Amino acid sequence: MINPDELARLEEERKFLLDSLRDLERERKAGDIDDIDYEGLKAGYTQRAADVIKAIEAGTTLNGRSKPRSASRRIVVSAIVVFLAIGSGWFVAAQSGQRLPGETTSGGIEDSTATLLAQARSINFSDPQRAVELYSEVIKLDPDNVEALTYRSWLIALVSRDATDDIKIIALATSLQGLEQAISVDPDYADAHCFLGIVRFRLAADAVGAKEQLDICVASNPPAEVLDFVTAIVEEVDAALAG
Repeated sequence: MINPDELARLEEERKFLLDSLRDLERERKAGDIDDIDYEGLKAGYTQRAADVIKAIEAGTTLNGRSKPRSASRRIVVSAIVVFLAIGSGWFVAAQSGQRLPGETTSGGIEDSTATLLAQARSINFSDPQRAVELYSEVIKLDPDNVEALTYRSWLIALVSRDATDDIKIIALATSLQGLEQAISVDPDYADAHCFLGIVRFRLAADAVGAKEQLDICVASNPPAEVLDFVTAIVEEVDAALAG
């Protein structure tokens, strides 16, 4: 069982890491940090914060202090743990161009990823936790799969909206990282620009950054079902910038 002193230390570390993530986003908006340092620090803070939050939840449960968690909180915690469990390996490999163990260009891998993607699409909103797991399996096979990167990030952002502030911050960092990675893989993939714009506006309160991505989204001829709700958000962003 976790002792009170250790729990207090973990809670203090959580506060420090979440404050650091907030400060990092502010520094980026102000142009006080370059992209390489930003990505490195964000990845480190996000990993550490997720580990600390997981330890705190485990400790409070063992000590009999935990409260029932909402379904959305359970989903987003699980989704983030799945993301971080494989994140370091595939992200570094994707950045360096390295092929991960077992990854090939064979038809078997292509067939497998196609099947996993089809399964994930069918449950995107009925079972988002399982969809995130399926998209993560695709990324293990194909680290540059732009659809999996995009929709896993989007689902994590969606289910975090009713979570606590600490979980929202971790979800925001993971979602932004995944969507930015998707755009770097395929700058012409409209969905990633659409979702990045929405996430920046809804979760990060960054109307300027959102406007940039939403303009690219609309100009990229996204699917009709995506464009329908993007149009309404574009109006909100424009109003926020005008005000």
